[in-house]
Amino acid sequence: MPCLRFLVIVCSVLFSASSFAQNVENSSLPKVAANDNRTPAGLLTNGVLELRLTLNEGRWYPEEETAGHRDVYAFAEEGHAPQSSGPLIRVPQGTQIHASIRNMLPLAAKIHGLHSHPGDAKDVLTLAPGETRQLQFAPGDPGTYMYWASTSDKPLDEREQKETLLSGAFIVDDPRTKPEDRIFVLGLWSKGLGPDAEEILSINGKSWPSTERITLNQGETAHWRVINPTSSDHAMHLHGFFFTVDGRGDGERFEQYAVEQRYLSVTEHIDVGQTFEMTWKPERAGNWLFHCHMSAHMVPSESLHPTEVHPAAYSPEHDHTASMGGLVIGISVLPNSTATPKPTGPPHKLQLVISENPEKIPLYNLEVNDPRDPAAPDMKKKTSLLGPPIILTRGELAEIEVKNTTGDPTAIHWHGMELESYYDGVAGWTGSAQQTSPPIAPGTSFVARMTPPRAGTFIYHTHWHDANQLINGVYGPLIVLEPGQKYDPEHDRTFVFSIGKFAPFSYMLLINGNPEPYPVTLHSGTRYRLRFINIGDNASDLRVRLTRQDALVQWKVIAKDGADLPPALLKSSAADMGITVGEVYDVEYQADTPGLANLQIWLPSFPVMVTQPVNFAPAPAK
Repeated sequence: MPCLRFLVIVCSVLFSASSFAQNVENSSLPKVAANDNRTPAGLLTNGVLELRLTLNEGRWYPEEETAGHRDVYAFAEEGHAPQSSGPLIRVPQGTQIHASIRNMLPLAAKIHGLHSHPGDAKDVLTLAPGETRQLQFAPGDPGTYMYWASTSDKPLDEREQKETLLSGAFIVDDPRTKPEDRIFVLGLWSKGLGPDAEEILSINGKSWPSTERITLNQGETAHWRVINPTSSDHAMHLHGFFFTVDGRGDGERFEQYAVEQRYLSVTEHIDVGQTFEMTWKPERAGNWLFHCHMSAHMVPSESLHPTEVHPAAYSPEHDHTASMGGLVIGISVLPNSTATPKPTGPPHKLQLVISENPEKIPLYNLEVNDPRDPAAPDMKKKTSLLGPPIILTRGELAEIEVKNTTGDPTAIHWHGMELESYYDGVAGWTGSAQQTSPPIAPGTSFVARMTPPRAGTFIYHTHWHDANQLINGVYGPLIVLEPGQKYDPEHDRTFVFSIGKFAPFSYMLLINGNPEPYPVTLHSGTRYRLRFINIGDNASDLRVRLTRQDALVQWKVIAKDGADLPPALLKSSAADMGITVGEVYDVEYQADTPGLANLQIWLPSFPVMVTQPVNFAPAPAK
């Protein structure tokens, strides 16, 4: 027993010594500055960038200095404060980079990404504590890249605590273009795993509500670059507008899409170590959001706000934007003199009623009252973990009264819809300084007005700061049809993927509100439009596939987020793809012969695959 106690003491001392540098705080540390990534580091003269970087320890304030801090490792320009994200490296193609980098940390560091692109991920620079190294290299091809470091010799997706903010943007410009854009580097400070894990999310070094407010003019073209050096993937969503995805990269290589291959999106998945570029034009004035659609990434950090774990009690005077946090950027679009055209003709009036479920699991029931009653039979089945479909017509004004008969306030966001800001559904933010969107208080109603400019598949869902509403079914499909078109279940089916509290069990992965969906009968020889919607709370890496006899079939992806794909991308492919949270895909599929098929979804974090049986029966005789 004494020997065992001695071994335990020795192991504890060794562990403490190895982790001491990661945990101890030092009140004399310099403040880590938020980097808006608008000013390149170094001195560019005659085609040569002279750059001096250091690795430092600093004190990072994700919000205001009164809201808590973390001691972290960060990159800095020599003689300047450390930054999060690290100093912006930005040069035209053809530049020569002469860099020195000094490690002022108490640990050795491995530095990735400081080389020519396309690059080799194994091309890594190792610096001992106190060591300085000189580098000379050409930046390589134009694109959006990153550089990062680790003091634990861990890969990007396993870094923890102090080392998690050691990353920065590396941009190589086409010398024929003028760099007029914004760069957003995502950040994730983390500690531990499982239910006791701590996370603090940031964009360019700050968490909402301290993130930068972006101001644009109505009709102004905006080009953005998004970089993810964090340990998690993200689902970046823009409210109110589509953006064009111009290219994507993995940190070492970047593919700039040809014009005919660029597609429209409102929610874009960005995996660990990836980058993408986007272009958009705000055509309507007001306040909007750009944020990660994962619920856990857009709420205040429990590490910084331990007393705000539970939603604050409702009051009309409460600042509801303070109940958001993390990966959220506010956008204000200033109006111009262009008048918004007013729709003509009588509006299509309908009602969405949110009520309490007497059974309590789930908490809510949703009902759509539409005098036209075009709901498809496959969506008419009563289920309390999926709202009924709302069917609108392209070009026709719709007035949707959201009636809240519950005891809880709510707000409904019309995901993917191009509408006026006031109706977008973010209480206390969308709208304007003169009139922001109100919460829908218990016992009250709010009328949302919209004239959809395109036909496609969209979502309505809660945007209230209470995760219980999303996991209890306050969402549903929103389908916009062409004028004169009817929703036809003989050729058109909708499948909503979510996570919810399913009685009598706990949280489960669901298809159309059910963890074991009833079989669906379709007909062979008929071409179907299958609409897929992912509205799981944090289901960022969900996958969907369609098989027959355990083999993938071929389908054709025809639309994303409600917008048709360009002709260059319309091709048959194996029926297996990722669909991130807040993302929508429409596919075409036709079974040539009768038989059973399985539509399946799964998540790495869920051990059980959910299967929707689809029986293709012979087409009825005409």
